[in-house]
Amino acid sequence: MFDVFRELKGHISTSGATQARVSSLLLFTSKLCMLITLLACVLVTAKNYIGDNIKCITGFEKQEHKAIETYCFIASTFTMVDLHKGVSPHPGVGPVHTQTSPEGEPVEGERRVHAYYQWVPMVLVLQAVAYYFPIWAWKRIDRGFFETIICQLDKVHIGEVTQNIQSSVQFFGSSLNTHRTYAINFLLCECAAFAISVGNLFFTNTFLGGEFFQFGPAALKYLNSDATDPSNPLNQIFPKVAKCTWHKFGPSGTIQVHDSMCVLPLNIVNEKTYIFLWVIYIFTAAICGVLLLLNLMLFIMPGVRNALLLYKVRKHETKINLQHILQKCNYGDWFLLFHFQKNMVYYKEWLARARDEVQK
Repeated sequence: MFDVFRELKGHISTSGATQARVSSLLLFTSKLCMLITLLACVLVTAKNYIGDNIKCITGFEKQEHKAIETYCFIASTFTMVDLHKGVSPHPGVGPVHTQTSPEGEPVEGERRVHAYYQWVPMVLVLQAVAYYFPIWAWKRIDRGFFETIICQLDKVHIGEVTQNIQSSVQFFGSSLNTHRTYAINFLLCECAAFAISVGNLFFTNTFLGGEFFQFGPAALKYLNSDATDPSNPLNQIFPKVAKCTWHKFGPSGTIQVHDSMCVLPLNIVNEKTYIFLWVIYIFTAAICGVLLLLNLMLFIMPGVRNALLLYKVRKHETKINLQHILQKCNYGDWFLLFHFQKNMVYYKEWLARARDEVQK
């Protein structure tokens, strides 16, 4: 089965970051959700494990049978709503019952058309692209700036590193209080990631006919129940058996209507995939919301963000140097110091020189 994901694996690195970069848990969560969505897209298109998308009982043979199957998949299938259980061998599958309108005219019973399963792979790709957008936007904003100003101090050097430290410190001192826009742009990318994670929930709910929010809890409750149980929500959203109507001309030119019963193996994978995605999407939106709230708190509360940075420094001498530097820093400078601490190997030496530089 892992062969299915072989092509996708070639585009995913598991060796860790190879360069210094500005990153956050919020954007990492968004990237992880993007990868899971892409894996789901690969899974729902793996015909080796789900077989044909549709199989219909038509009463015809060979090319005509194949044409009806193709038509039913393209034109979508349907199930009847409120069918009596005694005439329904499968949920929603039975005779097209008629009702009487207020004017006394016969009206066909309500149908539920199932067409969204055709669009599942494309929608998943669209959602993955949306999750990646904030990451792409930040890369376009940064353009290697952070990697340049850190002067390769994220790597262990054999030999003298004084020149690298001095170059980085000089840039920081000469550009003090000019990085606020840079830091706010990163915060806006995090806001976009949160907005996309929440918007994706409502988009998926609309795509599944308004059933997604209820689908998760109800599906988990009925997951081990009988697949033919009419009350099973898995069958309500992704039916395994549905109806399809085929119209053709008879020998005399009269239009004939043929009723087909179709099995949808594709929905077996779709339903399990969306149960998993429901958990992932809810978890992602919640985590992104909490992390964004914390980052906004750091943005509007200088005392809190300075205390956080000082807490990450253990040695007393280094803490003193950092305290002197923070007195002259705004949010943008703090933002650089925070990510220097995360990436820089020679952070202690860098702070010692930076203190002298900013006090000139």
